[in-house]
This record gives sequence, structure tokens and C-alpha cells, in this order.
Amino acid sequence: MGAKKFVVLGGYGGAGEAICRLLLKETDVDLVVAGRRVERALDLCQRLNREYPGDRASWARADASDQESLSRALQGADLVVSASSTATQVGHVARASLDAGADYLDIHFLQAGVPVLQEMAPRIRDAGRFFMTQAGFCPGLPAVMVRRAAPLFDRYVQARVGVAMSSRFETPGSIMEIIDYSADYTPELFRDGRWQSAGFWRGRRLEVPGFGRIYCYPMMLEELRGLPQTLGLDQLGLYAAGVDWFVDYVITPLSILSRSLGGAGREQLGRLMMWGEQRFSSPDENAALVLEAEGSAGGQPAKVKISIRHHDVYLITAASVVSALLQYLDGSIRRPGLWLMGQQVDPSRHLEDLRRMGVEVLIQGASESL
Repeated sequence: MGAKKFVVLGGYGGAGEAICRLLLKETDVDLVVAGRRVERALDLCQRLNREYPGDRASWARADASDQESLSRALQGADLVVSASSTATQVGHVARASLDAGADYLDIHFLQAGVPVLQEMAPRIRDAGRFFMTQAGFCPGLPAVMVRRAAPLFDRYVQARVGVAMSSRFETPGSIMEIIDYSADYTPELFRDGRWQSAGFWRGRRLEVPGFGRIYCYPMMLEELRGLPQTLGLDQLGLYAAGVDWFVDYVITPLSILSRSLGGAGREQLGRLMMWGEQRFSSPDENAALVLEAEGSAGGQPAKVKISIRHHDVYLITAASVVSALLQYLDGSIRRPGLWLMGQQVDPSRHLEDLRRMGVEVLIQGASESL
């Protein structure tokens, strides 16, 4: 049986290129770098084939909004990695993957893509396909961290995850994802036996590696929703640091207003955010998550802290994706259906693979320190 064929949509973007490089380094798959800009796809393929043995990289033109071009690009694919910033086209890409008889993984940040895929879940399962959504850094790693701490407690009581990122967004599409998320900001925290709405005022200060003790705002990811019941948690929350003051206090309120007006001014907001990013964001890149968990172990109160950090948000995203795909390739997680990465992967193995790929991973407390 020959090597599997993976098509990476948006493969020449920041995250896409990092995923391609790690896949060629960590696996024997053949890659197709696909996207609208053929010259960039071709250039990356030539560089990859010089750097990695086997001439395993090729290219294809693919536009996520054009079903015909998608069908051509995905022909013969075993798995499609959607690494482009066109999260609004998740339905088109998912349907094209099904039509091609391919499995699927995406790294989309927007939570709105999850219900789109959930509507397709019966068809995905009936076709015997494996679909994984919300893979990567965040979404992706928060649920992995919460689950990794569970076996270190006899009784797991509460978990808080903090996330911070300082990075320059390389494309207008990436900027628009932030705009759309800001407009749809609906944070929730789990307490008193249910998920409850939480506003900015429910934030807290957390010690995030590389960022210090910073104020973080509550947010919500679908990957967290089922964990309190699965792990027996009394409290669970995810908190994210702001991008910078300009995004927090100018872009976010205007995004919410734009949404209430049916999306009016959305493109102008994107240009304003790009301007603000160049003017106000830190030039130093960094990405980090921290888990602060509490419970009991050996009959005594216990705490666990897990931190994950790397200076390159694209590398940490790619390492998380490829860690998941290694488990997919050996068959340990490949089952028909729709899955959230953070809930599906083996958390211990996932974090071990992250560390092996150069990401800083520390686990402290409850008798374990790595």
C-alpha cells in the first residue's frame, strides 16, 4: 500500500506551511499544497522538495468558494487539511471532502463552523469518514490540557485555562476571523452545575508564561462543553488575554455594532485592525497556554499546573495538528464520525509529541513534574 495523500488547503500560508513541513518531517505522506495563488503553492513545493527527500510535495489550484476547483484538487486525497482562513466556507470544503471520499481536519478558530459540520455528522458517519474540527493551538489544546490533568487527581474539582498570543496576522482573511469572533463574543463559564453567560467583568489575572501576570477575559470553545460531565468538574473556565488595547477597546465594540447592523462596515473594520496591528501590537511574537487545576490526590488537596509555550504561533499550531494526525495515521483515533480534536486525541501522547517537536511543555504538581 502506497503512502497516503494529504491535501493542505491554504498550504502556503503561515500555519499551512508549518503543517506541511512537520508532516514531511514526521510522516511519509505525500502532500498537495493547494490554494488560489498558484505561484505561491508552486514556490513552496519547490522549496519543500529541496529540503525533504522523496519529492513528496506537489501543488494544485483550489478555491474554497468554487466547488469545481475543490473537486479537482481533492481528487484521490486520503485526507484534507483545511488550513486556509476561509472558515466561512467550511461547508463547501466539508462537502467536497465527502464527495472525494476523503477524511478531513480543520484548524478554524470560529466556533460557527462547528454547527455547520454537526448538521453533516450523520452523512459523515454513514460514509465511514473521519472528520476532525477545531484542531491546533486554540481551539485544540485547552481541552487537551484539562483532560491531561485528570489522572493526576483522585477527585478533580476545578480547572482554569489561560491563553495569550502576540503575533502578526499575515492575511486579511486572518484579520476578518478576529473581527467575526469579536462580533460573536459570547463567553461562558461552568459553575453551579451548568454553563452560564459571563461578561468581561468575570475575567481574572493569570500567570501566563512569557506574558507575566495578565488580565484575561472569559471565552468559550465547543471542545470544553462536555468536559465537566465527563471529568466530574465543579468549575471550568477558559480565559484569553486581549490582543492589544486597540483591539480590545476599539475593534471589539465596533465589531459588535457592525454585527447588529447586518455586517455594515466589516471590511473597513478589517483595514482599521490591520492599521492598528502595525501601530500598537508588540513586535515580539509569543504564544502560550496555562492550566491551573485543583482537586485532591492521596486524600490531600492538590494542584496541577500545565504550561505550553513557543515563540511561533504557527509552529505550535502545526505541532498540535501533526500530533493529532500521527494518532490518526496509526489508527488509534480514526473512527467514523465528527470529532473535536481536544476531546478525541490521547492527551498524554499529544503533549509528549508537542515537546518532541520543540514546544515547551511543563507539568507540575500532584506528584508529577516534567
